[in-house]
Amino acid sequence: MTHDQELQFSRSLTALLPYTKGYARSLVGSGQDDSSLYEDFAQTAMLKAWEHRHQFVPGTNLKAWLYTILRNTVISHRRHHWRERLTADAGDQDGRADSANPESAVAARQSIRRVELLKQAHQDVLKDVGWEGLSYSQSARRRHVPTGTIKSRVARARTILAQLTGGGELSRSGMVPNQQACPGLCP
Repeated sequence: MTHDQELQFSRSLTALLPYTKGYARSLVGSGQDDSSLYEDFAQTAMLKAWEHRHQFVPGTNLKAWLYTILRNTVISHRRHHWRERLTADAGDQDGRADSANPESAVAARQSIRRVELLKQAHQDVLKDVGWEGLSYSQSARRRHVPTGTIKSRVARARTILAQLTGGGELSRSGMVPNQQACPGLCP
């Protein structure tokens, strides 16, 4: 880009800032915790657009290009930071009725026992994808297996857990799996 093109790009980008904030507000929603988050997303999108200005093709729609950057920024944030809200809610002990619910504690322990019934490979991929928020390909790289193997293990683990939820029996020592629910898959 020449200096004149960069100057024109800068002016065009600056003129789109109010529209970008409006679109960011609509993407973020009206949650009470997200009151100023849309401004952060708009600024991040503007910064990314400026940093990658050499990739913009003159004569195409700058607004659409900027909106795509913004949408991808919001999606990436949600994909990687969804646990922050859950962790903050879990740490918020303001005396809510559901926080002291003994049935919730029992259900959580039963869920953990069900996961522990799975083979280690299934537990590992559930931890990667479900808890750590890794993508299938990131988990595959971590485990040194093809992406399809990760998808298969996650699907199989979910199926087994669903079957155990409906087909297992509780005992004092924990969950006793129904062997018809996970033949040869549970240790």
